[in-house]
Amino acid sequence: MVSDMLRAQVGELAARVKGKVEESLGELELTVNYPQALEVLTSAKNFADVPCDFLHDLAGMDIEDHFEVVYQLSSLRGPQRLRIIARVDRNNPVINSVTSLWKGADFLEREAFDMFGIQFRGHPNLKRIYMWDDFEGYPMRKDYVIESHEQRAIMRVRKEGE
Repeated sequence: MVSDMLRAQVGELAARVKGKVEESLGELELTVNYPQALEVLTSAKNFADVPCDFLHDLAGMDIEDHFEVVYQLSSLRGPQRLRIIARVDRNNPVINSVTSLWKGADFLEREAFDMFGIQFRGHPNLKRIYMWDDFEGYPMRKDYVIESHEQRAIMRVRKEGE
């Protein structure tokens, strides 16, 4: 159940940044364009009486014509939960890092970068976290070309010293 206080705060924030508010599975969702994401997340973290100050998760999503970065927030002082979705341009997938707000976003942003190629401006150490350094492409993108079975069967062997 979403509190009236949280609903009001999110509604005011959405009006200010021209965002869209929906309720899904008992949680509020605020969808914004990427330039407003850091402002919106900072505001949500500092809501009076209903702060959404804990970042549970951050994930990238490929939605055909754009990417989304989904932030799952809750409170350390109450039951409120909030999902903030930032739409990111597919041709230039860049969004501001939230590591200044939550240090725990470090590895979550690296994962979204590694899997989708979303660049997090201001991230302190944005590099691959799962794939090897010379891996080409981003495997969770819908346009990623998968190797054939025959190619996967060939064992990759690194030369000594690499």
